[in-house]
Amino acid sequence: MRSESVRARFGRLVSEAAQRAGYDLNRRGTKADLAREMGMTETAVGRMISGQTLPDPWAYERIAKALGLDLRDLLIESGIASPESLSTPSQTGATGVGSDSITLEEAANALGLSDPLAREMLRAAVERQRRFQDAEQDADDGGGAAAQG
Repeated sequence: MRSESVRARFGRLVSEAAQRAGYDLNRRGTKADLAREMGMTETAVGRMISGQTLPDPWAYERIAKALGLDLRDLLIESGIASPESLSTPSQTGATGVGSDSITLEEAANALGLSDPLAREMLRAAVERQRRFQDAEQDADDGGGAAAQG
């Protein structure tokens, strides 16, 4: 037996949610009302609900909002996305932009630099980069204190 396709599952979930939200999809004009609420065409909604197509990615949030669904749950339950792909860095333990700063010592350890010369080279490279950024900042500020004198 073949399992339900992502398109079919998504259409079924949207159809069930639409009915729970009070849309009688068998009544004339209801799909048009739902389509307006979702910012889609009636044809696109009909094809989506019947499992023929998936909506464009921009529409997922509108669909969830119109039907009172959690977007994350809709994407996961339909099979469009996995729970892991929608996890935030804090949920997965990954670090990213805005993470806490680390010391040079911690960076060297994380990089596996045990040789004292390699650690010194890392420190020198970081110091050189800091001086370079300071010089760029001074240039952006109109030359810093030297230009003010």
